[in-house]
Amino acid sequence: MSDRRDDAFQRALDEAARKDRASHDSGAGPTGGARVRGVAFGAAPGSGGKARFGLALDWTDEPVSPPPPPPPQPPPREPARRSGDTSAEIASEIGLGAALTLDQLTSRWREFVWRNHPDRQPEDARERANARVAIANTLYDRARRELAKARQPPPAPAAK
Repeated sequence: MSDRRDDAFQRALDEAARKDRASHDSGAGPTGGARVRGVAFGAAPGSGGKARFGLALDWTDEPVSPPPPPPPQPPPREPARRSGDTSAEIASEIGLGAALTLDQLTSRWREFVWRNHPDRQPEDARERANARVAIANTLYDRARRELAKARQPPPAPAAK
């Protein structure tokens, strides 16, 4: 049953297209105006091109509400300084106040970096971890240089 409906619909479309082509072979619309890609335009009495143009303008003049403004963003604030973020606190966490050998110093520094490395922290704590590891690296380099200086023998007196 649906095949008959489809055939009837297709025949109706074909007949309408033939009638449209036959009445508009001159390139003019049904009311004497120009045709562009199958749409008739031009002056026409009653419901001609002007009426169609008016309908198009009416359609485009629909009120368009502007998008809502974005929610106000709070001003950026500096992160609060947490305990454990100062050089002195990180130095005591590593244990730099005690007399350490180079191996002990290196071991403690590596342990600190292992626990506090930014890649091992949650996303929201990575910036803080990055700062803590940077401070620890600076303290470690300074302590290592001081240990190296302490191990060097004093320079020999200059011969006259």
